[in-house]
Amino acid sequence: MISAQALLAGYVTAGNLADNALSTATKAATANQRHFILGCVADYSAAVALIKTVEFKAGGVTLGAPIRWDFSNGPLILALPGVIHGGDGQAVSVELQASGTAGITGRVQLYTFTE
Repeated sequence: MISAQALLAGYVTAGNLADNALSTATKAATANQRHFILGCVADYSAAVALIKTVEFKAGGVTLGAPIRWDFSNGPLILALPGVIHGGDGQAVSVELQASGTAGITGRVQLYTFTE
């Protein structure tokens, strides 16, 4: 298996384990600083039936188009080709759609750096 750490750099923020609920990893806002998103890792504890959505957000607003991934192919390990960011003093996050099945947990990790 490919190590996410080998593909992604930066500070990792682990999201909550969510049983058939939205899983979110959030890098809290820091005064007078901006967070830059480098990528994410998302997965479920077991196979899920449908393609699921991953969204990056800044200040609660979706950045770009949602990412749709077929998790039957394995976890989503996404190193962005460039960085995306929020504004000064804004939190950034990544959200993984609920699994759709009770007992199947989702987890997402966010990779960032701050200036």
